[in-house]
Amino acid sequence: MASGGSEALYSRGLLRGELALGRGKLSARFDCSPPYTLTSGKLLATSAELRNAVCHVRAGWACQFRDLVNGPRAIVDIYLPGDVIGLDAILRTRRSEEVLTLTSVTLDLIREEDALIDLMASQPTALYLAWLLSQRQQRTDRLLSAVLCLDARGRLATMMLDFYTRLRRRKLITGSTYNLPLTQLQIGSYLGLTVVHVNRVLRLLRDERIVQMEKNFVTILDLERLMSLAQQDCPQSVAPSDEHSLNELACSSTEAAA
Repeated sequence: MASGGSEALYSRGLLRGELALGRGKLSARFDCSPPYTLTSGKLLATSAELRNAVCHVRAGWACQFRDLVNGPRAIVDIYLPGDVIGLDAILRTRRSEEVLTLTSVTLDLIREEDALIDLMASQPTALYLAWLLSQRQQRTDRLLSAVLCLDARGRLATMMLDFYTRLRRRKLITGSTYNLPLTQLQIGSYLGLTVVHVNRVLRLLRDERIVQMEKNFVTILDLERLMSLAQQDCPQSVAPSDEHSLNELACSSTEAAA
């Protein structure tokens, strides 16, 4: 039994080392290009330089969306500082014109013609890219589960806890307050709720002293109750586990690229 445990720890150590090496190689590639800035409300595909490029978000927020036929716009993912955009675009699984800036953003770029073959040729970098894609898939799974299974309070709690966890994990915040540059309409598009419903639930969460949102600043007043509403046991940012160690190592690309 002890031998099996030692082997597992050794394997996780190797994985952490490979992820760190892959992150370093990817960050070095991003550092080769000058930062590119876009103002709020811009589609990435409006710039020829960004079309089908791989982008590291140095600062700012963006979203992935899908316009439904004769229907509203659905936001399917939110990109924060430290995230990488465009991995699916170079694999031709999603179009770059579906990415919209929510604030002014600063990006580091890897052009398509250089990106795919060179990046995948390095085993640690390919492993790190696969890890990034798996992290985004986990976000998608959490969002889908919340929309399908939770009421409006649970959906808002899941969203706020997810942003808090990701920002805190990357050391972009230290306390319980963060800036949320989404309108109530955009929150509704992300969670499948109407603006009226979003407004009502935000007031409920404030009155219950769980979360307060004022002028796009979210303050978590009761983390334990927020986790209970989201039906999550422990946010990854404070979980004392090997998974947390991997998140700290592989997801702090903001620091590596700064």
